[in-house]
Amino acid sequence: MQSTHASQPASLGWKLVILMPLAGAIALQVISHRQFDLHASIRLSIAGNLVLSLSLIAQSLYLMRKTTTWGIVLLIASAAGLGFGFHALLRAL
Repeated sequence: MQSTHASQPASLGWKLVILMPLAGAIALQVISHRQFDLHASIRLSIAGNLVLSLSLIAQSLYLMRKTTTWGIVLLIASAAGLGFGFHALLRAL
């Protein structure tokens, strides 16, 4: 049986690129939830959302290798979320 490109599992590099920012985003959200200062909580929450957007961009780049349509849709949506996140972070500072 031949191995096709779509059936091959993701390499360790792609798994790290996708999971490390996702773990960082979750950690920032948990730290944000534990803050007593509202301003610091908001800044940490926005930073967590930015890291989550970076994780989504990495996932969309991985999907573009496999299926172009969903990868492009996810890349556009996550880039828009990243732009909005940067705007919100600059307004919060």
